[in-house]
Amino acid sequence: MNSSKIQKRDFAQTLARGMACLEVLAGQAIPATNPEIAGKMRVSRAAGRRILLTLESLGYVKEERGCYAVTPKVLSLGRSILASGGVWNSVAPVVVAVADRFNEPCSVAILDGLDIVYVCRDATRRIYSSRLGIGDRLPAHCSAGGKMLLSALSEQDLESRLKGVRLKRCGPASLCDSATLKRALARIRANDFATAVDEMEDGLTSIAVPLRKRDKSVVGAMALASHRSRMSHTELKRRVLPALREAATHAESIIHDFQDRNWIL
Repeated sequence: MNSSKIQKRDFAQTLARGMACLEVLAGQAIPATNPEIAGKMRVSRAAGRRILLTLESLGYVKEERGCYAVTPKVLSLGRSILASGGVWNSVAPVVVAVADRFNEPCSVAILDGLDIVYVCRDATRRIYSSRLGIGDRLPAHCSAGGKMLLSALSEQDLESRLKGVRLKRCGPASLCDSATLKRALARIRANDFATAVDEMEDGLTSIAVPLRKRDKSVVGAMALASHRSRMSHTELKRRVLPALREAATHAESIIHDFQDRNWIL
């Protein structure tokens, strides 16, 4: 259901708060207290406590010495997606082939708010300071894939997402000013590819191309990352971009096939 079209009377606030609580807990590196969780959810401590106790009784949350964390049962919520042989599983061989060709990590990401979420990733190579896998998130404005996805948004949608947001500086070249970012996104939209150098971390380089559905709307971005010591910005465009576009065409044929089988992407 499109959340922009849902009627107020049909919106289940309690369920929304429960999901928000799980999202907060999933983003915690260590267990958190009720006041910390309630604060991030912007609800009262009493409301936060009721939600946590409910999730605990269902087995999705555990409590020790006043601190809460998610349990492995949460994994069951996404297990069917990962095990069902879905579209991104089918795209995975294309991603691995690109990674093998250049011996650099390749991935596919989708946009969630102002973050990218990895839905397909070569798991054998590591480029960031922390190992990333399927389901992990990064700020969109600092990555080639994220900027590619942001550039595909309508002006109104982009403005809505950026309104009142302070963009985080991740690397020395991060685009933290909204006006500067918008100008960069306009160039990306015109060129139909994105690059990022020193934006996520010092020395990191990446390049990305869009993945489109049959109606030409962008559903994801395929990206390859490297290090400045191994691959310059010029090399990314000269060597990697043609191969990435070829791989994206292959991936899009898979996406279109799933659309023909009435899969929701």
